[in-house]
Amino acid sequence: MDFLIEGIMAVTWKQGIMYVIGILLIFLAIKKEYEPALLLPMGFGAILVNLPLSGVLNQMIPGVGETRYSF
Repeated sequence: MDFLIEGIMAVTWKQGIMYVIGILLIFLAIKKEYEPALLLPMGFGAILVNLPLSGVLNQMIPGVGETRYSF
């Protein structure tokens, strides 16, 4: 249970905005049927890449160490 609380507390306001954008893209794809083949994967990708503590943006590469992408 501590892991879930730690993950929820690690969410930043920027990630929250991206969650809203991802949900909006999924809504437009399903309810409004605006290019569902394009918007649905984009919406899920926007949500999944912003999961806290998932290791998507900072990964361990054997022999190199931790790599962190900065945008």
